[in-house]
Amino acid sequence: MPEGQANRVVVLGIGNELMRDDGVGVHVVRRLAREPLEPRVEAIEAGTALADALDLVADGAAVVAVDAASGGGPPGSIYRFSLGDLAAERGVSLHETSLPEAFALAEVAGAKFGEVVVLGVEPAEVKPGEGLSPTLEARLPVILEAVRREVSRLLQGG
Repeated sequence: MPEGQANRVVVLGIGNELMRDDGVGVHVVRRLAREPLEPRVEAIEAGTALADALDLVADGAAVVAVDAASGGGPPGSIYRFSLGDLAAERGVSLHETSLPEAFALAEVAGAKFGEVVVLGVEPAEVKPGEGLSPTLEARLPVILEAVRREVSRLLQGG
């Protein structure tokens, strides 16, 4: 296998689906799971239980985490981060425990991850309620395509 090529990729859907667009990662993973996925790709619905979901990631698997991220762009904007980018950039996450902290804790507990890419989606509405806002619902095909591109890049070692 060429260097940098992942033998497994996990798409991790993060967020609180009871807070409208905060649950965008969960909705993306659910839609992705309806598609025929390559055997080396797994979609995991983490929701708000990120630490528990990281326990399900096979050792060495690359991860594409999808989450709501407030970055100042128009609703539906997609941001691409590494864990290092997020650790350096405070104020991007909508969650108390940051993704870099959650992955670091999992690694301390013995987990091993390949490359981790975070796709953050700018929310339109973060308030109590179920389902995505009309703006994010309309952007789902674009968000899913961004996820597919990342998965493909990781599997091909690009």
